[in-house]
Amino acid sequence: MTVSTAKKGARVSLVKVFSAGLIGILFVFILLSYFTFTRLLSFESTLTDVSDKSLPNLIRISQLYSQSAKLLESTEFLSKATSNASKRLAEKQLQTNLVNIRKAADEIFENEFLDTQLNTIAIELDELSALIEDRLITNNNIELLTTKMYRLNVQSVSFENPSSSSWVLGFSQASVNVGRALNEKKLQRVRFLFNQLSEQLNELDVISSKEQNQTVRNQLTKQFKSLLFSENGLEALKIKSLRLEGRAIGRENFVHNLIEDYVAQLGFVTNETEKNITSQVALSVTEMKKQTHLIRFILIGGVVFLLIIVILFQQRVLKRIRIFNQIVRNKTQGSEYQTILDGNDEITDLAEAFKEFTQTIEIQKQKLEQLSMLDGLTSIANRRALDIRLKHDIELSVRQKSSISLLLMDIDCFKLYNDNYGHLRGDQCLKDVSKVISDSLQRESDFVARFGGEEFVCVLPNTDSKGAQDIATHIIEQLKNKALPHEYSNVADYVTISIGIATSQPNAILTPEALINHADSALYNAKKAGKQSYSLYSSTIPLE
Repeated sequence: MTVSTAKKGARVSLVKVFSAGLIGILFVFILLSYFTFTRLLSFESTLTDVSDKSLPNLIRISQLYSQSAKLLESTEFLSKATSNASKRLAEKQLQTNLVNIRKAADEIFENEFLDTQLNTIAIELDELSALIEDRLITNNNIELLTTKMYRLNVQSVSFENPSSSSWVLGFSQASVNVGRALNEKKLQRVRFLFNQLSEQLNELDVISSKEQNQTVRNQLTKQFKSLLFSENGLEALKIKSLRLEGRAIGRENFVHNLIEDYVAQLGFVTNETEKNITSQVALSVTEMKKQTHLIRFILIGGVVFLLIIVILFQQRVLKRIRIFNQIVRNKTQGSEYQTILDGNDEITDLAEAFKEFTQTIEIQKQKLEQLSMLDGLTSIANRRALDIRLKHDIELSVRQKSSISLLLMDIDCFKLYNDNYGHLRGDQCLKDVSKVISDSLQRESDFVARFGGEEFVCVLPNTDSKGAQDIATHIIEQLKNKALPHEYSNVADYVTISIGIATSQPNAILTPEALINHADSALYNAKKAGKQSYSLYSSTIPLE
């Protein structure tokens, strides 16, 4: 497996990148919360102001309108009052309306002009009430005098006889004419009718002087004239009544205009209140639109920023972690896998650390395998390594159609060496002999291993029997030159070795077992021939 990283640039820490991203997201959230909260507070303040102040004021103003309309009705009712009872009822209604209007106005406005107008209306209503009072008194006096006049008319009728029929008829006609004059609404017409009545009564005086009971008729005519033309007679009262009626109508119209002016002023204040409400709501709506646009932009920016963070997280973290996971999985499964992790961050560090770790494991594994192939004492190949190497070299010789030779070697009299020098010296002797054998090999392809105990094996690829003999002779000579002391040997006073040689020819391929067996037989022959010599397989006489 090959794991590589792209050329490193500036150091980019994922912790810092995503910490900055999270801080950015948090900042956007706080910003959105701030603008939303402030907008809600502003909107709540506007709604509170409208609901707690403006709308109640509008409701009170509408009540003021209603009370003002009732004030107009009560004023009209007062001006048309025909009795003291209706007058008192109208005054009570007016007083209630004024109190309600003043109370409502004090709750809504702090306006001296409106208060002055309301005070003026109250004063004018009092004066109107006084005029109505005078008019009612005057009309009552007119009714009293009219009643007296009808009584006189009844008395005049009691004199009815053939001799006085013209007087009685004239008296009754005069009474009728008085009713017509009292029903007249125009002052000039009233004066004209009463002048006619004066002439008519003068004529009655002339007629009564020619008839019987002159004194009684004159007395009745005189009383009739007194009822009509005295200082407080019907003529004066009727004229006063008309004047009072005119003044009452004028006062009523004046009060009506005052009330309308007051209502107009209320309308102006109402318009101002409505404008304030409209302006306040419009300002709030405008601010809300601005805030909404800003919040929308912040939200869109936040979403885009979040998407960038998610994509960055997916590309720079999740994807690379998935690649790294695949690397680890393939490594644990022993599969070959090659990938590239770019960047210069924690994941790259982790991949490099894993690479170093796996390389360390590989080195340790190779060392372990090498150790498993080495002899623990002599540090040369062991029997397991020999089996693998011998099989490999025989297969190679088959392909190459070449010879392969094997040297099986045994230290002479090694048991006596061990018994007399001890096992520690015996182990050192094995080490020294293995080193002499290793140093005697000329080629890198030549292979030496400990076969067991004091036996050693050399595998010589692409080597025939002649070459094998040369190497065997060289080993025996080198060991002789080394002259490792062995005074208990029955061969020489130094350590010697015997060698068995077997060769696998291209035309007669041997198996690893057969080749070793042949070399063992040759070694036996070398031992039998006197040791410190070598022997070829099938040879009966060992060569010196």
